[in-house]
Amino acid sequence: MRSLLLSAICLSALAPGLSHAANCMAMQDDTGNFIAPHGDEPVYIEADTLIENRETGSYIARGNVVARQNGRTVEADEVEYRPGTNRVIARGNVAIFSDTAPPQYADEIELDDALGEGLAVGFSTLLENNGRAAAAFAVRRANGSLELTNAYYTACRLGADGQEPTWRLRAGRAVQDADADMIYYRDVRLEVLGIPVAYAPAFAHADPSSERRSGFLFPTFGLSSRLGAFYGQPYYWAMSPYQDLTITPRIMQNANPLLELEYRRRFWSGDLAFETSYTNERDIDSDGNLLNDAEHRWHVFGGGEFDISENWEWGFGVQLASDDFHLRTYDISELYEDYPGILQPAPRRLMNQLYARGRTDTYYAEIVAAGVQSLREFELDERLPVMAPVAEFRLTTPLSEDFGRIRSVASTTVLTREDGVDYQRASASADWQAQFIAPAGLVFEPFAAARADYYNFNDVPGALPTDPTTEESFGRFLGYAGAEFSFPLISTSGSADTILEPMIQGVIASDASEAGRIVNQDSLTAELDETLLFDHNRATGYDLWEEGTRVTYGVRSTTFWGDDYLFRGFVGQSQRLDGAAAFSPVSGLFEENSDIIVAGEIDLGAFGLMARTRIDSDDGTLNRLDVVASYSNSRFNGQIRYFGFDDSLARAGTSEEIQLTTQTRITDRWSLVYNLQRDLENDVNRRQQIGFRYRDFCTDLELLYQREDLNVGVLGPSESIQFRVTLFTLGGIGSD
Repeated sequence: MRSLLLSAICLSALAPGLSHAANCMAMQDDTGNFIAPHGDEPVYIEADTLIENRETGSYIARGNVVARQNGRTVEADEVEYRPGTNRVIARGNVAIFSDTAPPQYADEIELDDALGEGLAVGFSTLLENNGRAAAAFAVRRANGSLELTNAYYTACRLGADGQEPTWRLRAGRAVQDADADMIYYRDVRLEVLGIPVAYAPAFAHADPSSERRSGFLFPTFGLSSRLGAFYGQPYYWAMSPYQDLTITPRIMQNANPLLELEYRRRFWSGDLAFETSYTNERDIDSDGNLLNDAEHRWHVFGGGEFDISENWEWGFGVQLASDDFHLRTYDISELYEDYPGILQPAPRRLMNQLYARGRTDTYYAEIVAAGVQSLREFELDERLPVMAPVAEFRLTTPLSEDFGRIRSVASTTVLTREDGVDYQRASASADWQAQFIAPAGLVFEPFAAARADYYNFNDVPGALPTDPTTEESFGRFLGYAGAEFSFPLISTSGSADTILEPMIQGVIASDASEAGRIVNQDSLTAELDETLLFDHNRATGYDLWEEGTRVTYGVRSTTFWGDDYLFRGFVGQSQRLDGAAAFSPVSGLFEENSDIIVAGEIDLGAFGLMARTRIDSDDGTLNRLDVVASYSNSRFNGQIRYFGFDDSLARAGTSEEIQLTTQTRITDRWSLVYNLQRDLENDVNRRQQIGFRYRDFCTDLELLYQREDLNVGVLGPSESIQFRVTLFTLGGIGSD
């Protein structure tokens, strides 16, 4: 019966104008399959049975009918061909697949004999990114475009037993334009759980399968005590395949409008991006009151990175603001996510830099010129340095397997200030390190280093304010040698595997010659932890030098058991046998016996705990404590962090703080969110958030109340209500 069906269709349906015998002879191949040619494009047809209606001259194929032509495939329970009108009607579980269009389904569909254009009843189609559309009636064009009547679109999963999707767009008429890659709607309404919540006479969005397109994006809006109600309307301009621009005017209840721009461009060798904002307005306090006179207020962030060769690249980063408060006033992040560069800005500081760097398996090189703008109160930009250049070259030379490696480093830094000390340094060093493992497992790691520094200082202040500034130039030679022993012990008995590793290190270093003449610029901080404790050179830069003889000892333990459970612990201390203290009292390395470092981690799957502490070796005071605990299960996910410093240690910033983040599932889709950042030293909540979150397969909704008290200038504390809903494949609306 299958051969009869194919013969019948090939005679009339797919090759009209040819003789029946010749046409069917051409259709049968060596395997017994049949091919029905239509012009230059053959049609492959499969079916179980054929019924010929001699009165109407039509042919009906039933049972697992499959027709293929020119990248299109039609599957159905039944296919009827009417040669008089060159129409093909498919009925029952109809599916159309194409190389150029998404799958389409219908209860009944009528096509031309090229399987291209047609009409459908009970139509539905799947789109990319889980988008789907359906209609009572549909018209399909040859280019793959669809015209739908009484249609809807959603990215949600359709529930069983007629359960309504979370959201869908309904329209009296919808057109999926394959050429424009757009979906257009007339008389459209947004339904949430089947209930209409919004209406528009016309609406359009990009086809989820399309590439980026120009058009309006979903707006941003919110409410805050400082800005009042605000609304921003972004417009996305796809300028070319390799560049785009987003333009966002923002209007606010308590302030003049703000214009924001974001530009991106790709080149064959790299890419760049910029963002900027501009307004003309006065200062605004936390209650929305306007202060002082109106000024031009703006910011520019951006940068780019480009390949020079396979191993070298160059780039630049830009961060500029008109004043200290513009970014915080308009809730613009001071951290630019796309900021490239070698030097990263410190909190409340902006960095501008131009750089180049190269790397291979044996060397790394970088050179950078940079300047800093401060957003901190009472910090003057003229006292901050222009760094030009800062350069370093590191070359690693492997020796034989028994003799380790040699690393050579050349470095220079030039710092220039409008008001303050000008600093120039050039250094060259070489260090050697090797590792030997005894048969019993004892690890022996000898090391040594030598370094030469040259310094030049200008505008060095005198001992008294009335003394004239001076200029100094000098050099020094430094070196150290030492060795580290460790003895890893492994136990695999029982249900746990344990690694216990005692360690001891000895270092002898030369005197810190000329230390009193050096104006320290690059080693201002040193935070002692388990990593820094065993560093050969514990200064973070070149200006400080830790002289004399010291011994460092500690023990590290790691245990694994059960389903990837983990315990890790470390205890260590350093003792200075001779030489003067090089580090500040807050570092933990100031006394002859350093602070005792205790660190640990427990991972039990749902529960985790990490702790680091520095304990004063004389009286047992906790000079630093940093603890992070987390817990998660099917209903709750939370983390709490506490960190604090001894109040007696001079230190900028908060000395004690707690941070809490939680999300509690109320139902399968609704969660309660609570976040807290509390300054325990000053007894104030720096940031507090509470709200609700809804999330399912196609929707993400957040409603948050936030209060901030960051103590930044005249801004003071602020309160805001943040709302955002994201409809997957369509976009998000609400607060940033």
